[in-house]
Amino acid sequence: MVPQSSPQSNPPEDNTTEPKPRLKRELGLFSITAFGVGAMVGAGVFVLTGIAAGTAGPALILAFIANGVIALIVGSCYGELAAMVPRTGGAYVWARMGLGPVFGFLAGWMSWFAQTFACALYATAFGSFTISLLHTVAGPEIIGERELAPAVSVALLAMLLFINYRGAASAGRVEVLVTGLKVALLTVVVVFGFGAISDAPDPIALYQPFLPEGMMGLVAAMGLTFVAFEGYEVIAQSAEEVADPTRLVPRAILRSIAIAVTIYVFVAVVMLGAVTAPDGGPVYRYLGGLGELA
Repeated sequence: MVPQSSPQSNPPEDNTTEPKPRLKRELGLFSITAFGVGAMVGAGVFVLTGIAAGTAGPALILAFIANGVIALIVGSCYGELAAMVPRTGGAYVWARMGLGPVFGFLAGWMSWFAQTFACALYATAFGSFTISLLHTVAGPEIIGERELAPAVSVALLAMLLFINYRGAASAGRVEVLVTGLKVALLTVVVVFGFGAISDAPDPIALYQPFLPEGMMGLVAAMGLTFVAFEGYEVIAQSAEEVADPTRLVPRAILRSIAIAVTIYVFVAVVMLGAVTAPDGGPVYRYLGGLGELA
């Protein structure tokens, strides 16, 4: 006879490797997509576009497209891994599980460094643009200008830290609002820019020569702006706070990359085609000379 198990016998062990979520799953597809778009449509458009235009010329359009293709390939990998292991941490978690703690440690610190660099760029640009706005409103002389710009940057970081501390739901609402405002403003710029380009006798001539700095200028522009295309990593890192990460995270990553690349390309087309250099010289050199204010 086969002995029957007694009621006091231990239940079978749970061999599932995925831990229960430790965070509230409050983010839907719209919010998490806004996370990715908001992280990508930032410094690349508002800070680096003019600098990259001075490096590549009209080939900046091709640089954005090429970076978008690379981002789609890498982002697809992130989406697949985040769907299988929907945990907070992103690449750090996957590297630790697949390659061991040493590579997990390195992946975590590389991710931290890249995002710290990007956030520092955003905050610095915000402070610089705030001073430029004050110059426009209050005149050229502003008392304590050198001290004011860093203070504005730190205040912005403190505000965003507080929003994130309140939880994913609050951060999601703010991200949707800010991202929607950015996309709306850029859409207005693109619409009026295309109107100006269409009035040109030969719109194609506005982008000639297409590669004035050669292939090295194109590659340099790609390297300069690629940091702006890493925002999809934020989506993967937030997988543990997404309502249905297996289904929503890959979709949000691909959608955010597609939206961001479209915006980047349209903005580059408008900047290089609708702007006229005051001295009549090449537009891309004029934009490059303006730097982050272009």
